[in-house]
Amino acid sequence: MSKAEDRANEIYRGDTPITRLRRKDYCDGYHQAEKDLELGWGDIRIILDIENDILCECNSQKELVIETYPKGENYYGEILKRFKAQKEK
Repeated sequence: MSKAEDRANEIYRGDTPITRLRRKDYCDGYHQAEKDLELGWGDIRIILDIENDILCECNSQKELVIETYPKGENYYGEILKRFKAQKEK
């Protein structure tokens, strides 16, 4: 059983036509949300473009990138922040 099915069974107990329909709708909604949130090739292109922008801002100098983003999480966090902002547009 999937996580969605387990959760639907917890919420909608019983074996009536209505509860079966609600469980199905819950699972369908969950699976649609997964599809909506997964990354596609266009998202990867945006992420790589953002990374390229950051490298250009640092004049492609590795030392400047490290100085600007001393930890990997800072660097990738900045990419994620810009990606989210771009997706909200």
